[in-house]
Amino acid sequence: MNCFNHPDKPAIGTCKACSKGLCMECATDLGHGLACKGIHETEVNNLNMIVSKSAEIYSAAPKNTMIAPFFYLFMGLVFAGFGYFSMGGVTDLPFVMGIGFIVFGIVVFVRNRAIFGVKKNK
Repeated sequence: MNCFNHPDKPAIGTCKACSKGLCMECATDLGHGLACKGIHETEVNNLNMIVSKSAEIYSAAPKNTMIAPFFYLFMGLVFAGFGYFSMGGVTDLPFVMGIGFIVFGIVVFVRNRAIFGVKKNK
């Protein structure tokens, strides 16, 4: 592959932003990827920041997977308890909503475990 701007020179790599082949004269090594000199340096830095922040957020996600299920379960118990004890029946709206919250909390827990489950070392 040759340089996009200088077809007579061999490319040393491709720009991370536009994927064009770049020679030594056209490329800027940002330490985490090549960029077109003066054109795509900011864009490549932004792309790398997005990737690193996404990796940071994704790595923190398994620690936070229990917050929503416990909230839904708690709210379900509150609604169901209020509906059952104060309104006096399992057919009242608060009780039914409480059961819905509990079921939804269980579904969210199972889905989170499937997505962010603990990986076993082999």
